[in-house]
Amino acid sequence: MNDVSDPISLGRNILRHIKTTPNLDIGIITVPINGLKTTLFITQGEAYSYEIAHVGFNLALTFHHLVNDIDRLATILHFHGTTKDTFLENRILKLLSDMIYGSNKIENAGADLKHKRPLCLKVFRGDDTFENDLQKSDKYYTRIQKQRLDANLPSCHIDILRSHREIVQHAKAAVYIINKLCIDGENPTENIILETYRIVTYKVGAESASWSEYSGVYRTDDVSAGFHTFASPEKIPGKMKDMIHQYDSEIGDVVKTGIIDPSMLAAKYSHIFVNIHPFLDGNARMSRLILNSILLKLGIPNISLGKTESACRLYKEVASSASQMEDIYNGREEEEKPVAYKELASFILKCSAYQMGKALKAAI
Repeated sequence: MNDVSDPISLGRNILRHIKTTPNLDIGIITVPINGLKTTLFITQGEAYSYEIAHVGFNLALTFHHLVNDIDRLATILHFHGTTKDTFLENRILKLLSDMIYGSNKIENAGADLKHKRPLCLKVFRGDDTFENDLQKSDKYYTRIQKQRLDANLPSCHIDILRSHREIVQHAKAAVYIINKLCIDGENPTENIILETYRIVTYKVGAESASWSEYSGVYRTDDVSAGFHTFASPEKIPGKMKDMIHQYDSEIGDVVKTGIIDPSMLAAKYSHIFVNIHPFLDGNARMSRLILNSILLKLGIPNISLGKTESACRLYKEVASSASQMEDIYNGREEEEKPVAYKELASFILKCSAYQMGKALKAAI
C-alpha cells in the first residue's frame, strides 16, 4: 500500500468544512471534536511573545484582525452560497500546494513550485493515475536535475526520483491527516501520526537508511541537532502517548469552557512533537502537517511557512529558539519551566492572520 485510499477532492471537503466552521456571531466557531459539532469562542491565550525574532509584535491587534476576518468570511460565504465554490476550491488547493512547497523548501526537499503544484493538484483532486516515479524523458526530470545542480545538491538519478517522491508522498500524507483531523473530526492519535509518517516516507529513503527500515515506525537510534539531543528511542513511545493524552485532556477542557485559541494550540503541539523527534527522518515536515491540520480543523486556512528564503530563515530561527529554551530548562520541574513556544505561537498567529486576510479577499 503506497498511498491514501479512496480518491476524493480535498478542496471540496475543506471548503465544506470552512463554510460550516465560523458562525455569524463574531469570534464563534463550530468544529468537529470527537466526531461531534462543538461551538467555541475564540479567545486570546497567554502563551505568546511580544517579539518575533527580536522585532516588536502587536499581539492584540493581530489577534483582533484574525477574529474579525473569520467573522467577515463567515458572512461572505453565507451570502455567496455556492456561486464561488469552484473558484474557492481551486484557491484552497493552491494554498495546500504552497504549504507542501514551503515545508519541503525549509528542508531542501522536493522541487520548485512549477513542478510541485501540478503534482500536488493531482493528488488533492483524487487523481492517483499518474506514475509515482519520473522517467528520464519527462520534462520535469531535467528541471529537477538543473535545480539541484544550481543549488549544489546531489543530482544523480536516485536523487531526482527522491525529490519527485518527496512532493507526491508529502501531498498524499496531507490528504490523509487533514481528512482524519478536519473532515472526520478525529483527534490526533499515535496510529494517525504513524500512518501519516508511513505515507510521507514511502519510497523516500534517508541518507543513513532505506525507507523500508524506518517508514511508519518510531526511530531506534539516538539523534541530535547541533547541541540539542532529542528523546532517546526507549522513551519515544511513552512521550508520544503523553503528548496525545495531554492534547485529549486540553481538548476536554476546551469543550468544558467553550473557549479556544487555534494558533496557540497548533504551535504548542507542533513544538512538543518536533522536540520529541520520534522518527529517523521527516520530523519537521510532520510537525508542520500536524500544525496545519489543527489550524484547518479550527477553521484557519493552512499556512506556508517557507515559501521564500527569508520566510525559511525566520521560521528556522523561531523554531530553533524554542528548542534551545527546552535545552536550557531541561531537568527542571515543570512549574519552573517557562513556555518555550511563545515566540513560535506569535509567529503562527501572524501567519494565520495574514492567510485569513488573503482568504477573505479571495472570497469577496
